[in-house]
Amino acid sequence: MGCTCNVSLPERKIVLLGKTGDGKSSAGNTILGENVFTTKASASNVIVEYQKRERKVHGRKITVIDTPGAFDTDCNEEETKSEILKALIDCAPEVDAFIMVLKVGRYTEHENEVVQKILNTFKDEHVLKHTMILFTFGEQLESKTTEEFMKDCSQLQELVDKCGGRCHVIDNKYWNKRKRGNKSNKVQVKNLLKTIDKMVKENVCYSNELLQMLEKEIQEEIKKNKNVPPEEQRERAKEIVHDKFLKQLVGASTGALIGALLGAGVALASIVAVLQAIHPLKALAVGVSGAGAAAGGAVAGGAGAPAGTTSARVLKVAAVIGAAGGGITGWKAAEEADSVSDAMNKAATANYENATALVEKIQDFVTLSLNKKT
Repeated sequence: MGCTCNVSLPERKIVLLGKTGDGKSSAGNTILGENVFTTKASASNVIVEYQKRERKVHGRKITVIDTPGAFDTDCNEEETKSEILKALIDCAPEVDAFIMVLKVGRYTEHENEVVQKILNTFKDEHVLKHTMILFTFGEQLESKTTEEFMKDCSQLQELVDKCGGRCHVIDNKYWNKRKRGNKSNKVQVKNLLKTIDKMVKENVCYSNELLQMLEKEIQEEIKKNKNVPPEEQRERAKEIVHDKFLKQLVGASTGALIGALLGAGVALASIVAVLQAIHPLKALAVGVSGAGAAAGGAVAGGAGAPAGTTSARVLKVAAVIGAAGGGITGWKAAEEADSVSDAMNKAATANYENATALVEKIQDFVTLSLNKKT
């Protein structure tokens, strides 16, 4: 075997999830070893601000993306939507790890509501393979271990169990100066990066249809901006993609965006369908939320998604209704399509009136089917 002393450690892209006030930004500072994330106070405690920072940590480049109040229960929808879209674009084409940030302390009804929201979003086992829990305000554990802290809270324990038992704790205020032991942020961050390395080794990096599609759009915009200095091309391309897609996501909720990021089946297919929508179905798809937008992507024909993809699984349901209600013309048109976007265009062009009438039927059918499963 050759010498590995000069082998550089792999870069890592980390996404912080959690609600405002639980220490996400401070956790980002602790991970990167510098105060690079700004933390702000607010009377409403709801601050909508997306941030991305990168630094060298233990000899490797670490990028931390702080999602703006992804699981806040009282966030401003329109502001948060734009900021989460920025985060989605920066996540493309793949992510090494999701870190769910939770605050150590008294477990109130509000905290339970947030955790339940997380559990409802994290239904995709694939995403959970790339997720860990990070408790902040570790000083409040006092002499307790995290296991003892969670012992009386089944919801918290369930969340950690779903994440493969991966759990770390830091204290953004008191542990920074300690260099050894479990009450040292330096030790905890080192262990956290080891956990990420292990996750990536076992499960590779996380990606999905949405992140791949965003990356494709970014690359297309880079090609159009060859006159821009190379170091600025990607950032410029991301701005263009953000502005273009934000206009198409008028009817999508922030919950759907987060669900799409985390691979939640219907939410992912829904957002992908909306972003790929082109005339004449574009205006129709924008106003449809949840399963309706996803199913609307196949409308008159219900075909056109690659087998095995999230879109294919959801659109299979729409295919049944599309075949009957969309008419032979729309069905045949969609059969010839080779993508979800192409299917929408072909089917709608061939049978637009049927497509319009079918959206509500498909939405109700898919929603009913999903409710039965849950």
